[in-house]
Amino acid sequence: MKNVGKRILVLALGASVAGCSTLSQEPSPPVPLGYVDTVQIVSPNGDIESFVLGKLYETALVERGRSASVQLIDGDLDEQLSMLRDDSTDLVIACSGQLLEYYNPDLASELAVEYANQTAFDKNSGEWREKVYDALQGSLPYSIVATDPSNAIGCKDDTSLPQNIVPIYRKPNLDRGNRDTLNFVSGSLGTNDLEGLVKDAQTTGTTSETALDFLLSKGFSR
Repeated sequence: MKNVGKRILVLALGASVAGCSTLSQEPSPPVPLGYVDTVQIVSPNGDIESFVLGKLYETALVERGRSASVQLIDGDLDEQLSMLRDDSTDLVIACSGQLLEYYNPDLASELAVEYANQTAFDKNSGEWREKVYDALQGSLPYSIVATDPSNAIGCKDDTSLPQNIVPIYRKPNLDRGNRDTLNFVSGSLGTNDLEGLVKDAQTTGTTSETALDFLLSKGFSR
């Protein structure tokens, strides 16, 4: 990361996600202040789905030679995006509809009305995934980039717009190869996959090894 004054959030060894003592976290080493080679991925404390996603993207980056670390924070999506804006983190994994609502609330409201009135086709079709994604791409600040959207649906309680999982990151902090890696993860992940991984995390814990096993099953290459 480029800003030596950025806040570094350290994931304590052996910490457990709040509210889920069965979730075993692999320790992420402390990231030295101003260390530009480590991609920081933030995950809200207690959000198992977010943590599982973070481990998937972290593991893929690490396996392809880019240092990465999932860091737990006490904060909602607004806090995560504020950190991204301030260059206090590198990568946020969120839902496309909620991201659009944050960056362009007026356009999000217009699309939500149109989406609510659609009755002739599957609202989870690729058409609406791409429509919301394109709107998001056009609404992001210049320094922020979205990777390809996943087919996986998150944020189940928010149905106003499609909520496909999509990582966004600071443009200077990841190169084209890193983006290709993120796109592989997104393209490999469906809703059933995500639900299964979350269920496994709740019962047996999640580590880089289990994340890698999933990626390899989808054709991931180092």
